[in-house]
Amino acid sequence: MDSATGISKRVLDFAEKIKEEGWGCEDDVYSIKERSTSDLSTYALKQGMPQRIIDTIIGGCSDTPAMQAVSKFLEAPREGWCLVLGGPKGLGKSTAAAYYLWKKILDSEGEPSSKMRWWTAARVSRVSSYNQELEKMMQVSVMVIDDLGVEYMDKNGHFSHRLDELIDDRYSNYKKTIITTNLNKKDFQARYGNRVTDRIREGFKHGGDYLEFNGRSLRA
Repeated sequence: MDSATGISKRVLDFAEKIKEEGWGCEDDVYSIKERSTSDLSTYALKQGMPQRIIDTIIGGCSDTPAMQAVSKFLEAPREGWCLVLGGPKGLGKSTAAAYYLWKKILDSEGEPSSKMRWWTAARVSRVSSYNQELEKMMQVSVMVIDDLGVEYMDKNGHFSHRLDELIDDRYSNYKKTIITTNLNKKDFQARYGNRVTDRIREGFKHGGDYLEFNGRSLRA
């Protein structure tokens, strides 16, 4: 991996192949090889990633257990569709989830998608079931739902139904999903029900997982 921009070796090899075989795409080669950190940050922001987390990734991520789990999840087959990172605040769960999106941006050939891929649970809770934003959440191939468990749970169960629909669609179509939460497994199941947890559990034998991290906060 290029230390200056973090561009993956696969992308660089692809660029060299274009150049060597004379495909007449020199401008595209330059845009791939010279994709700056600023450009990558712009793509990440368009996908909804918070600036503070982007800055953390650019500055260098700690090799936390959450980061190790995400690195492993990058290699999971499509059936291992969902990874849940659980545990107290400050253990690098959100940063690890953002790193996954960052890698997807780096590995994209050409201009990465500008569709929203990073969603806080609070923002998901504000989306109506009839809103086009819900369809957009279902369509993206990769999605992060950050801080699930802090959102307002309305008495009529609108958020629960919305989450159920979202998770079911992503499960049914093998769309990679990372969830961060402060809830443990027991509380997660109690809050969101068996249907959601069963969908998540389906991918465990293929590389998905529900991991609970404990330890000293990295923010200390």
